[in-house]
Amino acid sequence: MRFRLSLAGLFLATGMAAGSPALAQVTYNSVTLTWTAPGDDSLIGTATRYDIRYSTSQITSANFGSATAVATPPTPAGPGSSQTFNVSGLQAATTYWFAIKTQDDAGNWSNVSNIVSKTTLQAPDVTRPAPIALSVSSLGDTTATLSWNAVGDDSLTGTATSYDIRYSTSPITTSNWATATQVSGEPAPQVAGSLQTFTVGSLARQRQYYFAIKATDDAGNVSALSNSPTGTTTDTLAPKAITDLTASFVWLGWPSAAARAGARH
Repeated sequence: MRFRLSLAGLFLATGMAAGSPALAQVTYNSVTLTWTAPGDDSLIGTATRYDIRYSTSQITSANFGSATAVATPPTPAGPGSSQTFNVSGLQAATTYWFAIKTQDDAGNWSNVSNIVSKTTLQAPDVTRPAPIALSVSSLGDTTATLSWNAVGDDSLTGTATSYDIRYSTSPITTSNWATATQVSGEPAPQVAGSLQTFTVGSLARQRQYYFAIKATDDAGNVSALSNSPTGTTTDTLAPKAITDLTASFVWLGWPSAAARAGARH
């Protein structure tokens, strides 16, 4: 009643050709096993139950009993049937060995199957950068210098991948973030905790602006929106000096005393 166990395909479903059945699959926390069912008596009849086990060490007939048993193995199908079982709850990026034994209705156990191994995938990165605490450190006529402490790739750990800095003449919120003006030439993120600055240019004089920033990691996780500090640009440009000033003569005249005396007669 010995049979062979195999990991059919061992491909990610997304890596298979179009229309191919996902007979076996490996994820960061599971491995799907595939085998051909034996019989109750060697290859005749239907067996009673399976004992599927796995370990992070090589499994042998001697240590099969000390390997971890799955809680709910499938019920044996008729001999020659293809069966599958997904072993879940595994650790990411870890090599596991798998084996199986079959029991009949009389309590007879098969020998241990062939031993197969597979390494689970790396766990997906679902931790986004922490939100940034942004401040306006200085203002000019047409510029505003922003400063912040860098956050990490995973919250406050590591180094993020990119920044998205935006400004508006209205307070920036998550609902209007997309309509705020995006700057260009943002600096590359530095290691978490590093002080960073960026100067936003091409602003109008004597106008109040609001600013905000988001960080993205290498897995595409985007941080929550930062605070939205505000500042008003200055106006230090004096009026233009007058350059067309001219001077002219004004002639003033009045009648003589004799003329005035004659005018009285």
